[in-house]
This record gives sequence, C-alpha cells and structure tokens, in this order.
Amino acid sequence: MIKKAKSVCPLDCPDTCGIISSISEGKLVKVQGDPDHFGTRGFLCKKVRHYPERVYGPDRLLYPLKRSGEKGSGSFERITWNEATEIITKKFHEIISNNGPESILPFSGSGTLGLVNGSVAGKRFFNRLGASRLDRTICSKGGRIGYKYTLGASLGADPLAIPRSKLIISWGTNPYSTNIHQIPLIQEAKRDGATYVVINPYKIKSVGMADLFLQPKPGSDAALALGVMNIIINNSLYDQDFVKKYTEGFEALTKRVQEYPLEKVVEVTGIKKEMIQEFAKLYAQIIPSFIYAGSGMQHHSNGGMMIRTISCLPGLVGAWKYPGGGMFYPTSESFPINWEKIERGDLSPNTPRSVNMNQLGEVLLHASPKIHGLYVYNSNPAAVLFNQRKVIDGLSRDDLFTVVHEQLFTDTVRYADIVLPATTQFEQTDLHYSYFHLSLQLNKPVIKPCGESRSNIDTFKALAQGMGFEETCFQETEFDIIKRALEIDSPYLKGISLNRLREGGVVRLTLPDDFHIPYPDLVFPTPSGKIEFYSERMKSEELDPLPSHDPIMEGPLRSPELYKKYPIYLLTPSAQAFLNSNFANITPSKSTERRPTLEIHSEDAKKRKIEQGDLLKVFNDRGECYLWAAVGENVREGVAVNTGIWWNSLSPGRCNSNQTTPDRIADLGGGSTYNTNLVQIEKVNDHTILTEFSSPKKNR
Repeated sequence: MIKKAKSVCPLDCPDTCGIISSISEGKLVKVQGDPDHFGTRGFLCKKVRHYPERVYGPDRLLYPLKRSGEKGSGSFERITWNEATEIITKKFHEIISNNGPESILPFSGSGTLGLVNGSVAGKRFFNRLGASRLDRTICSKGGRIGYKYTLGASLGADPLAIPRSKLIISWGTNPYSTNIHQIPLIQEAKRDGATYVVINPYKIKSVGMADLFLQPKPGSDAALALGVMNIIINNSLYDQDFVKKYTEGFEALTKRVQEYPLEKVVEVTGIKKEMIQEFAKLYAQIIPSFIYAGSGMQHHSNGGMMIRTISCLPGLVGAWKYPGGGMFYPTSESFPINWEKIERGDLSPNTPRSVNMNQLGEVLLHASPKIHGLYVYNSNPAAVLFNQRKVIDGLSRDDLFTVVHEQLFTDTVRYADIVLPATTQFEQTDLHYSYFHLSLQLNKPVIKPCGESRSNIDTFKALAQGMGFEETCFQETEFDIIKRALEIDSPYLKGISLNRLREGGVVRLTLPDDFHIPYPDLVFPTPSGKIEFYSERMKSEELDPLPSHDPIMEGPLRSPELYKKYPIYLLTPSAQAFLNSNFANITPSKSTERRPTLEIHSEDAKKRKIEQGDLLKVFNDRGECYLWAAVGENVREGVAVNTGIWWNSLSPGRCNSNQTTPDRIADLGGGSTYNTNLVQIEKVNDHTILTEFSSPKKNR
C-alpha cells in the first residue's frame, strides 16, 4: 500500500515547491511535484528527486557522536542524547564563566528556510544565551541594501505576473538551475508574443529560448545599466510623465550617465555596441517589462551598487505602473513578520557583537574576544565558505569547542567535538513562506524520525533546559510559534489561519488583486516617497548618492599585477543537481553532475595545451583545487566556470573551488564577493591526486 501526503521543499530556492510524498510501510519511497500547487505545477527539479536517497543514504547521521580522534579525521564514538546535552551545556557554562557569552558563536545557513527550524528556534536560544550574533550576509544582503536605496523596501514585482509582461529579462540568473518554475511563466509569455532577454557572463540553458543574449564581463553589469540609461535619456525614450511625478534626482542622473558613453560601456562590458543599442531600445519601447535580477551578480566587490544601479531602470520607463512590470528582487518582505519579536531579541542579557558569516575563518582565527564555542546548524561551512584554508584552520583549533547538528556526515561534521543527528523535512513540522510566489505552506511530518534524529526546535528545547532557561517560550511547540506568527495584524494574513493551513496545499497571501502590485499607488517607502535616482541617505552615509560602476577589486584596473599573475575570472554558480552543497553526496550515476569540472574557453585551453577531460589545477594565493576540463564556448575568453558546490571530501585533493574564493566584503551590507576571484589554470600531468579522490574516507 502506498500512502500519499503533502510536504514542502525547505531548501534555499525561490520555488518553495509543494511535494507529494509517497510512503510505503513507514518509509519515504518517492517524491513528486504537487499538481495542485500553482507554482510547482506537478514537477520538481532534478535536485530534489533524490530526497529518498538523502533520507536513507549511507551518509545519514542517526545517533549523537563524540569525537574520538583528531579534528578532521572523522573518527567518532556513539553517545546518548543525555550525554551529548550534558557535555554541551556544561561546556557552554564553562565558556561563559571564563570568557563571556560573546565567545560562543552560532553559525546557521539555509539548510531549511522553515520559520520554526530555520529561524526562530535557534535565534531564541542564542539570544537568551547572549552569544555573538551572526550577520547572515552570504546571499542577498548587499543587493537588498542597494535595492532599498532606490525603492525603499525589498518588495519586487510579482513573478506570477510574468505572463502579462511583454519583455522579460533574466539578468544574472539561471532559472533552469535555480528557479525552474519560472521557466513555464516565461514560455507562456513568449507564446503570447513577449521578447526574452538573457544577460549573463555564462551561456546558460535558457539562452536557447532567448531573443537576445548579452554576455558581459564579470562584474560589469552596472556599467551596462548606465550605458542603457545613457541611450534612453539622451534619446528622450524615457517616460517623462512618470519620471516627473514619481522619481527623485533625474537631473543628477542625467549628468551621471554622460560618464558612460557607448564606447566606454563597450570597453568595460565587452558587449558589441549594436547589441547594447538594441537592448536599450527594446527596454525603452516594450511595455510592460520585467527584470528578474539574480543574486549571483551581486556576489562581486561592487555587487550592492550593481543591484542599486539596475533597480533604477524601471523608474526611467515607468514599468512599475503595470502588473507584470518592474523588477524582481526577493519578495520575502511581503511576508509581514516582526522578526525581532518572534525571535525574542528581548531575551538577550547584553548587546552582543555582530559577526559577518562570510569571514568565519578570519573570525575563528583572529576575533577579539576569541571565539571558544561554535554551534553549527542548517549549514556546511567547511564546504560552502570562502578562503577555505582559513575556515579549516579555524575549525581545526584544539581550543575551539564545536557542535554540529546535521542530517549528513558532511565536511563540517569532521571538525566537530559533538555531532547531533538532525531530522529532515519529512520528519518535522514547519511553516514555509516563499521569496518567489507570495504564499504560505504548512509542512507536516510524513515519516517517523530516522534513528535518534531530532529537529532544531526539540534540540534547542533540550539545551535550554540543560542551561537552566526558565522562560516559557522554550516550552512552545511548533504550532504555538506558527500561531503566534499568524496573529500579526497585517492585511496580507487576513483569513489565513492554522486550521486553513492544516487542510494542506499552498495558500496565497491575501492580496487585493490577482497579482501583487508592490507599489499600487506609486508611493515608494523611500525618504522622499519616490524612486530615488539620487539618494540623500546614501550621501549621509558617505556613499555615492547616484548609481555608478566601480571596477571589481580583482582585475586589470584595480589590481593589475595580480591580474598578470592570475588572468582568469573564476565564477562558481549553482549546479543543476546541487543546491549549495546539498545533494553533492548523491552517487554520480544518479546525478547530472558526474564530477567537478571547469568550463573554459577554447582559446584559453589552447594557450595552456588543455584538451577536453584533462585534469586541471586551479589556483591563486588563497589556495588550489583540481577540476576536469570542459572546453567550449559557453564562457568568454578569460572566464572560467565551476558549478557546485562539491564537498571537499568528495573532490580531488580533498578541496573544492572555495579554496580560491575571497572572504573580502562587498561594497554594501557586508555581502559576499566570491565571484570577484582571479585564478590561474594549468594542466596536471601527475594524476596521483586522483587516488585519494576515488576512495574517499568515510570513518564513522
């Protein structure tokens, strides 16, 4: 007998898919897309089709473990939950007594985006502890700050209105790999006559259905946007009435764009002038237009200003007047949560310092006061973080007490003192909201927890009890927290109750129209109430108040000597089969990612006598990794791409491409800059490095 139940994909993807879980004799045997879910439409991406292998695979952690060998060796012995809880709380008390609560750092990522297990449970515990706070900047914070300088809030156009658009622009995003359910919306728009433009330094799959493909040099997108504004303004192609009524600083913008004549933009971006002109005219003349800006482009040293600059474009052509018009940058602020209140920031006994997650290695090695305790959950920093030698050196400290709560035996687990087994989404309750479609979904467990695995909320309850925390919030259930979230007074939540969510399926936020129009009265939540081409707030913060292009930190203009030594830009976008480092452990025969590869241009390969399938060493002053060559024309000359993220333990030489990426901070919001990364490439003739790769150690 096969029983079917509804679940929700919890991973860091805008789609937040509805899943039909098939259960046989208490086991998850298959997952399918929910055909009744308006976003999922009955199909799932290649990644999550392997959920059963993740739940029951050989890497699944089933019991608490205590380290029995050197850090990094992967040697552990089984202990009980009571023993683990006692060790952790005793050590935390000791650290706090000797060094203060700020010497404990929680590190969490996006392993689950659930309201309860992704955010509230851990935040409450560490707020009460008084631990250092993690500034979660790795993904979109820099771009959000830039976007808000222009528009006032992270409220983007509703992507479900894409079929109403006549011009759709995928700018720095790869929907087939990172937002697959956007593809049917684009296809629907194209069937109705829409024009589709792709802007990306990497020739992604959706280029195959594009009407125009622009391939800029990495980090040059702001210059492209300014060049387009130059053409639109100087040829009076902008919406004069809209600009006059609803924007601020047009005259100053007009002067600024004169600094970006077509010839200069061609030089900076590497795009032919005819293509820039064509794009500018399409954008000015086709109404309504929809820009979908990906977070990948803002992972440059100039990434915040890049999004700030691009977000000015819809204001020039009046795109915000129309359903299906404007710009999409994550819509998560449409979910009206008072995070400080629900995460109980008031519990903190102090005003803790903030630690930028991008610089974990630097923090573990050099922070003052020193970090003595690290608690990792919903993340795999030993694989996904940058300047990875620093990260591994920090995790290897003998005087660092590290706890890892995890589903699988990841790279990070190898450096833990105590390992706690975590439940998967199919074994826990949570509430999910999307940063793509504006909706809520309740996930309920469909199988019993494997082994002795526990959810984040149950784990933090046990730790709170062990620490002696008496606040009633630490007795709240998942449903208590969810009900508290739904009680917020907001028109978006009107009519949405826990009982309604329990009925199953996806529930749209309560919207006045079929599609969400984020600025219906064309009043923007900026200081001026208008779209701010010129930002007084930026000026007061000693930033350039106008959109601009600054060359990226690693390149011929900012670091010419470094560029001579390392002349290849390495980009590390998402793979179709992985989500960050999730699913990287699925056996290659079941994955579209057979082995870690480097896509390089045929001319770059020719210069280095590299042929298809050769083993390559990719390196810079930060580190090195080994990848197999994929020679072709998908990248520009001088650019290389490694899709991932592969686990170190499953990579040649036990190192992935994050050995080379920088932990430098971006221009706005403390964002990551891992795509501003210069490397050199050389062919490897001695293949002894592969011996270790073919038989990775998996000590238990």
